[in-house]
Amino acid sequence: MSVKEVRTIMKSGGSLVVSLPREWIEARKLKPGDSVELLISKDAVIVKTLSVEKLEKTSYLKYQENIRHLVNSVIAAYLLGYSSIVIDVPKTVKDLFDMEFSRVKNKLMGLEIVEYSDNKLILKTLVDPLELQPIDVLKRMWQITGESIEESITSILEEDIQLAERVIQKDDEVDKLYFYTVRILRSCAEDPTLQTRLNLSNINLLDFRIAAYLLENINDRALEIALTTQQGILKMLDKVFLEKLNISKALLKDNHDDVYRIFFNNETDLLYGLLERINKIKMELTLSRLTSRELSIYEQVSMIARMQYDLAELSWVPLTR
Repeated sequence: MSVKEVRTIMKSGGSLVVSLPREWIEARKLKPGDSVELLISKDAVIVKTLSVEKLEKTSYLKYQENIRHLVNSVIAAYLLGYSSIVIDVPKTVKDLFDMEFSRVKNKLMGLEIVEYSDNKLILKTLVDPLELQPIDVLKRMWQITGESIEESITSILEEDIQLAERVIQKDDEVDKLYFYTVRILRSCAEDPTLQTRLNLSNINLLDFRIAAYLLENINDRALEIALTTQQGILKMLDKVFLEKLNISKALLKDNHDDVYRIFFNNETDLLYGLLERINKIKMELTLSRLTSRELSIYEQVSMIARMQYDLAELSWVPLTR
């Protein structure tokens, strides 16, 4: 449990010092001359004893007549940052659990079954957050969603079923990266030491969480466009609509590239061009008559553009890295 205290800075010789709480010192049996580790970030300095090892967070789950509920509980434990998940499950339903769990396992990065006995399963998360940091995951999500936007619209314009299938396959990878990001950011919110090691401010935690959510949703919109692609799709869409959709594809690509620069490099001067392109997309796809299929594509494209702007708005607070 965290306790917040206000302490006065004092002068000792040529240095400024702050005393450590007596209860904290006594609990760790520290004495004058002992060394401690300082984790220094932009917003905080964390004092950590060198002998303290990382404590594993373990979640204990039990089968209660509903396999789907059990699998959902595993997902929840993963997202909440538990490093170990112990499941009490009867041998008679293990095959059913394996089948249900296999449908989501690929979305839970680093989560592996390490022990499988008659009535117990142990899962552990084997990925190190210091090796795969949130900012790197976000950049990968940015790359994939950019590809999905372009490929989903191209799949319609060229009636390319295989290209549409590629977008569908990429959706699982984006979901996996999204779940991992949520897990790490929640862990940072509970563990200031991890937050400091990752060099993330409180604003970063909030902005990264929103950015991951928006990128995952942008990819979902691209997925919906890709699912529209089918044999004979070009005959179902108006020629003028297709021409304007092609223009919108180029505008969305420029948006995606600029939003990356705005978010990661704080190049906020690009925001005005972004707004102009969003308005142009609306104008390009606004026709006097749209079929239900065309309207569905228009709505997905418009939502992507809107979320691109929402991502750019996060840039008003510079990133720490």
